[in-house]
Amino acid sequence: MARRRAAAMTVHLAVWGLLAVCASPSGAQTADMPRTAWNTPDFSGYWEYRSSTPLQRPETLADKAVLTPAEAAAYLPQRLIDIGVERDLQLNADWWEPGGLTDDRTSMIVDPPDGRLPTMTADARHRNRTIGLRSRSRPADGPEDRERYERCIMGRTVPLMAVAPNRLAQFFQTPDHLVILHEQNWDTRIIRISDRSHPADHVRQWQGDSYAHWDGDTLVIQSANFNGAWTLNGTGPDMRVEERIAIGHNGTLDYRFTIDDPASFAARWTVGFPITPARGPLFENACHEGNYSMPLILSGARAEERRDSAR
Repeated sequence: MARRRAAAMTVHLAVWGLLAVCASPSGAQTADMPRTAWNTPDFSGYWEYRSSTPLQRPETLADKAVLTPAEAAAYLPQRLIDIGVERDLQLNADWWEPGGLTDDRTSMIVDPPDGRLPTMTADARHRNRTIGLRSRSRPADGPEDRERYERCIMGRTVPLMAVAPNRLAQFFQTPDHLVILHEQNWDTRIIRISDRSHPADHVRQWQGDSYAHWDGDTLVIQSANFNGAWTLNGTGPDMRVEERIAIGHNGTLDYRFTIDDPASFAARWTVGFPITPARGPLFENACHEGNYSMPLILSGARAEERRDSAR
C-alpha cells in the first residue's frame, strides 16, 4: 500500500510539473533556446537584417502603426520607388535588395508611439543637414568633408539599423565578449561583457565604447564615448545607446536599441526589428580596392571651382 501511494504521488507531481512547464512561455522558450557551454543564450552564427519600413512613420499614416495586408500591398510599391531613388544616387548600387515591410509596420521607431523622432534641437538639425548621407551636397575641400562610409573608415553598425540594403553579419561569442563581424565595409565590433565601465570622457572613438551585461536571457549593450564625427539622424557625440538582444520564439534575434541624447532630442527614442538566420560565409569587402570615388569627388569639386572662377 505504501509503495502504491508513493508511486501515485510521484505520478501526481510529475503531471503538475509538466503542466507548469507547458503553462510557462519562458520555460518553453528556455528548453528550445540554443545555449553556450557557459549557459548563456548562444547568438553565434550568421545573421542578416533589412527592411523597407521607413525609420519614421509617414505623416499620411499618422494613425496607422500597422497596415493591413491589403494596405501594405498598396503602400509597398511606392515605398520601393522611393528607395530606388536613393539607390540610384549611389554608383554601382545594384546589390541593394530591398526587403518587405517589417511586420507590416509603418515605422522602425516603436517608441514614441507616434513612430516619429522626438523634437530635435537646433544643433541636432544642423548635424542632420551636414553630416552623414547628406554629405554628398556638402563642399569637398578635402577627404575630411566626406562621410566616414565614403572614406572606408567604418560602416554604419552602431547601433544596428535595418534598411533596404541587406546587412549580413557573423556573431562570435565567448564568456567575456560578443564580436559582430559585418560583411559590408568589413566592420568588426568587439563588445566586452565582463567589464562594465567606460573609459574617461575625453577618450572618444568612431564606434564609441561598448560593454554589455546579461539581464536574464537578454544581452544589454551600453555604448558611449563617440567622437561626433558622424551622426544618426542628428545625434551628437554625447549620445548613449542601449541595445537589447534576445533569442525569439521562431529562431530570430529580437533586437532593439534606444537613443538617449538630451542635447539632440526632447525625449529618448527606440527602434526594434528582428534579425534573421542567414547562410554564410562572409566575403571580404575590400573597400579601398578599385575605389576611385574619393579622388573623383575631390577632382570634380576642383573642376567646378575652376569653371566658376573662369566665368
